Amino acid sequence: MEIIRAYQQLMTYNKKYSYIQSDGKIVFNNNWAWIVVFQAQNKRNYAIVKYDSGKYTVIEV
Repeated sequence: MEIIRAYQQLMTYNKKYSYIQSDGKIVFNNNWAWIVVFQAQNKRNYAIVKYDSGKYTVIEV
């Protein structure tokens, strides 16, 4: 469920690269905060979606 919500937040973000939902990996989850990482289709860039305290943060690297 976290991957679906993270992907939806990523799609609303003004992203520079293309991402696929099935490429999402949960790297941290303690039930009230989580981090999901998506690899871009160019295989060089990543998007990190963090959920904490009811807020989403999206970062592209």
